[in-house]
Amino acid sequence: MNADSFHRLAKVLADSGEAETIEDAQATLSSYGVRILLNPSFEGDVAAQIIALTVINCASRSFMGNVKIETSCDTVLTAPGFAGSRLSDFSGWVGVNPKLDEQAHQWPVIEIGALSSPLIGEAIHPWADGWIFGINGQTKVQGALFPPACVAAGGLAVSEAFSILRRDNPYAGRRALMLSLWDPRKVGRTAEVGPVVDSEVPSIWLIGLGHLGQAYAWTIGFMSPTHDATLFLQDVDDITSSTPSTSVLSTSNLIQHRKTRIVAAWLEARGYRTALVERQFDQFQRIGATEPRVALFGVDNPAARRVFEGAGFSHIIDAGLGSGYRDFKAIRIRTFPGPSRAADLWAANADAPDIVKAPAYKALLASGADPCGVTTLATRSVGAPFVGCVGAGYVIAALIRRKLGLDSFAVIDLNLRDPAACDALLA
Repeated sequence: MNADSFHRLAKVLADSGEAETIEDAQATLSSYGVRILLNPSFEGDVAAQIIALTVINCASRSFMGNVKIETSCDTVLTAPGFAGSRLSDFSGWVGVNPKLDEQAHQWPVIEIGALSSPLIGEAIHPWADGWIFGINGQTKVQGALFPPACVAAGGLAVSEAFSILRRDNPYAGRRALMLSLWDPRKVGRTAEVGPVVDSEVPSIWLIGLGHLGQAYAWTIGFMSPTHDATLFLQDVDDITSSTPSTSVLSTSNLIQHRKTRIVAAWLEARGYRTALVERQFDQFQRIGATEPRVALFGVDNPAARRVFEGAGFSHIIDAGLGSGYRDFKAIRIRTFPGPSRAADLWAANADAPDIVKAPAYKALLASGADPCGVTTLATRSVGAPFVGCVGAGYVIAALIRRKLGLDSFAVIDLNLRDPAACDALLA
């Protein structure tokens, strides 16, 4: 078993012991899927289209293409970046399996578009209203379009569907959630829609173009650049066979292509100007006098994180995701400068989890597999594209708050297992 080819959500089933073998983990994941019901209002609702595109993108990657889209017509999209293209073209690009699955009637339903009444327990209904977003319980949308909230709503809906399929949360699909990107401390009825703002994207660095970095680019793609904005894209990695299972701009035909080139092509097609930096971020890097001083980090590398305050940036937004089967739905966003120094927070490298003893890995060793290869596979991170999309919503919202001259949140802690427990601290 090649560690780079194993689906990152199948690892949840292997690492937790739910699957006795690697083959069992992949077979179970291949039985998962979701039905997406697009209401008639979808055709003329840009927010609903961004939510739906995010849901389809995340669900197809999470469930190995097992997505059944139920709609009255093949909509010609109007969402930014997709205007004039057909829904079927997008579905094909992201890998939706066109054949009907006899198990589809057992899959959870995600319903998108205006509803006449809330549907709690019957379907998952993602929505976005200005800076707030959620699932279920909302029938009228009154705020202005804010794409980061739409992307976060789509990711949250797929997270809920995964929990229903895995049966890891008795509340999944049976709860209404309302969260705010404007003030993450306020949830439920206290959540604030936020003001109508110019959400153009300024010149910034995107450092790390894997799971999180591609989710940032996906979100930014629904927005527009400020005048003369340039996005500096930094990464050294190629797309591997496991990358499409977590990263929303990667497809199987792009394996062995540089991540920088793929993200640049995506953003340039949406009106952005890009500059590529294909070197490892390390303690020797310094930004130039004419380069942006704001950076969005999406690297899972303590060594890079503990030195990024020394590169000359005036403002850094860093997102980190859980990497194990217990915490892969956890999101932590930090802003620098802040109350803690990066060098102290990441003073040591994270310890690798001891999961080689899980039954699936024991079975591999018993079959004669190379122990080094088994260890490499076992220590690969769990990852889910829907978690990255929710995290991206918060990160890009934090960028826009900074552009407005508002105080930053030093820390935002969120876990999609219980999103209503979101906690945040102003810098």
